[in-house]
Amino acid sequence: MNVIYTDSLQAENDLIDLYKILGWNDFLMLSPNQLITAMKQSFFVIYAYVGNRLVGTGRVVSDGIINAYICGVGVLPMYRRQGIGTEIIKKLASHCTESNLHIQFFCDESMIAYYEKIGFERFAIGMK
Repeated sequence: MNVIYTDSLQAENDLIDLYKILGWNDFLMLSPNQLITAMKQSFFVIYAYVGNRLVGTGRVVSDGIINAYICGVGVLPMYRRQGIGTEIIKKLASHCTESNLHIQFFCDESMIAYYEKIGFERFAIGMK
């Protein structure tokens, strides 16, 4: 399988469809315009494509000086466990490291072991 990682979205509907399939917009309730705007205003975004299909994404929200927050990392269920999510995280983290930013993110407790395997460590307790 050939996965192309890019910072360019091929079509806006790709992202809308991905968020819909992942069930994220059930929670976020964003209009297509709001979702696209959020991605465009991010510090850095990665899109993973297999052919013309968007199969994963992730982004960084940052002040560009001190902190960077990784968020919105997701891969379509049928493409999981193939290294796509790991590669997205590595590319996001590398971009932050090159910019001398302190990386932070929140994840579901069930994902802690996954992120520890790729070099992240717990540092705080989040609140919402």
